[in-house]
Amino acid sequence: MSRPSDHTDEPAGSPASPGDAVSVIIHGRLYAAGSAASHPASLQWQADGSVSLLHGQARRTLPAGVLRWSSRIGTTARRATLPDDSVFETDDNDQVDRLERLLGRRSQLLHRLERLNLAALGLAALATLAFVVSLRWTIPWLGDSLARTVPPATEARIGANVLHTLDRLVLRPSQLPPDTRRAIQAVFDELVVHADLGATPPQLLFRQGGPLVGANAMALPGGPVIVTDELARLAGTAQALAGVLAHELGHIQHRHGIRRLGRLAGLSTVALFLTGDASSLLHQASVLGTGLLDLSYSRDFERDADATAVALMRKTGKDPALLAKLLQDLAAQSRVAGTTPNWLSSHPSTEERTRLMLEGR
Repeated sequence: MSRPSDHTDEPAGSPASPGDAVSVIIHGRLYAAGSAASHPASLQWQADGSVSLLHGQARRTLPAGVLRWSSRIGTTARRATLPDDSVFETDDNDQVDRLERLLGRRSQLLHRLERLNLAALGLAALATLAFVVSLRWTIPWLGDSLARTVPPATEARIGANVLHTLDRLVLRPSQLPPDTRRAIQAVFDELVVHADLGATPPQLLFRQGGPLVGANAMALPGGPVIVTDELARLAGTAQALAGVLAHELGHIQHRHGIRRLGRLAGLSTVALFLTGDASSLLHQASVLGTGLLDLSYSRDFERDADATAVALMRKTGKDPALLAKLLQDLAAQSRVAGTTPNWLSSHPSTEERTRLMLEGR
């Protein structure tokens, strides 16, 4: 069945009668319970009140009453948690709104606003403004406070789960020659000996980054450091990678991975507070680990890691210019390809970083 080409706006609060030949098809993605992987799916509603979930070759009938959608916020995807705790997600907000009108439901936002008087609305607006302004300081503080309560063993389990997700979704086994891996491991081990880390030394792992991750290195919560084949080939030698390895050890020393997850958890809690949508929070928690792919540490985190890298390289007799040189090579590669390498995409500007590194020699 094809998507309807013309839409009839039914008045809010007036469900379609069973005799009306009206159907709504909502295309989207289906996430199994607790999974970050999605598969194409669609929901089909008929005017007789039946709702079908189409997923691959399967069709499942659902009670219309179970579809409770997250609030519409701009163009953000909408979600509905199904009885088996799977989550249906769609970007077609207009079709969701149309279905809600056909079911006689009113917008959650409109329903809430209608229950407030003007004075309450003004007070809520001021409170919201003050709250949003405070996020600049509140969320980092909450996230860091949460991170301090996480035991190292729990942090290591979180990192292992994130690694499992990355290996399943985007990373592939390394194809680097054994001699190359041994040389990089030796440089890494030397840096670890002089780094200010916990009792359990972090593990170095090699993976193919592929088109999504590319030339990259990342430090996961609990200590695993991943270096991609693409980055190793770009660096050329193990010594040229020393600066990147020291930078990632800086993230581990300052526990940036678990602190970032704490901040993301704080943001999800804020979203729950503002929208009252518990299904949104549960869904975000299931895909939290894959958010590490963008390496969007704060700029302050990155500067801390750079400063730690410079100090660690000086302690081991290595020139911080090695990292500056690799940064320049990555930037040059991006200019040729017309893209931004993943390892540079969330960091401060290359010019700022190389200047600070060379000043710290």
